[in-house]
Amino acid sequence: MVKLVYKSIKRRAFTLIEIMIVAICLAILIGPIFLLLRSGQHSSLKGMMRIETTVKARNVLQRVYADLKMACFPLPYSSYYSFCNVLQKEGYAPYYTYKFHIFPVHQNYREILQESEKGVIYRNLSFVTYKIEDNDDPKIPLKKLVRYETFKDKTTKQVLTDRLNFFEIKEISLKADEKEQFYYLISLRLVDVLHTKNLSDTETLEKIRNNPQDIVVADFFDVVYPEYFRALWNDKKISPSWHTVLKSPLTTEASE
Repeated sequence: MVKLVYKSIKRRAFTLIEIMIVAICLAILIGPIFLLLRSGQHSSLKGMMRIETTVKARNVLQRVYADLKMACFPLPYSSYYSFCNVLQKEGYAPYYTYKFHIFPVHQNYREILQESEKGVIYRNLSFVTYKIEDNDDPKIPLKKLVRYETFKDKTTKQVLTDRLNFFEIKEISLKADEKEQFYYLISLRLVDVLHTKNLSDTETLEKIRNNPQDIVVADFFDVVYPEYFRALWNDKKISPSWHTVLKSPLTTEASE
C-alpha cells in the first residue's frame, strides 16, 4: 500500500490593506510629478501661443505701417491742404473704418502711369480701407480686421486677423523747433486662448471667463509719418511723381 504524504505548504499573499497602502504611497509620489509635468506643458503651450500671437500682431502692424507710409492724396485745386486730407475716419467705437489713398507699388508699371495727355502723366492710386467687423459667428467675442484695396475697377479683400480686440489709428500733431510735425499712432491688440478650437461654444466661453491664465494678449504700438505729406509740409525736394496728376480709383476725374 502506498501512502501519500501531504506536506502543508504555507503560501503568503498581499492583503487588500497592503495593496491600498502601496497605491496610496504611489499616488503621493506620482501626484506632484504629474502636476509638475502638466504645469510645464501648460507653460510651454502658452509660450508657443504667445510667440504665434506676437508674430501675427507684427505682421498686421507691418501691413498697416507700410500702407500709411505710402499714404497720399490728390492735391486740391486751391493748393490748400492739411493733415486731415490724408486719412478719413468713419463709424463708431469699436467699429471704426479708416480710408486713404496710397501709391501702389505692387501693380504693373504701365497700369500705374498712364499715357501722357496734354503734357500730363496720370498716376493711378489705390484706395485702401481698414474695417473692423464682427466674426462670422456672432457669439465669438473677438473682431476681424479686414483690409480692402481698390485699384481702378478691382477691389481685393484680405482678412488680416480674426482675433482682434482693439485697433485704432490716431492723428498726432507735435511742435518741435517752432515747426509742427504730424504723425499717426497705431494701436493694436490681439487675443488668443489656449485649449479652444471653437470660441462660440458656451462651455469654452465659460472656461475663458474662469481661466484667465489661459488667455494670451499681444499689445503693439507704432508711429508712422506719411512720406508724401511730409514732403509737402516740409517743402522738400520729392520724387518726380510730384509733377504727375494723382488719379483716384473712386472717380473718373483726375485731381491736380
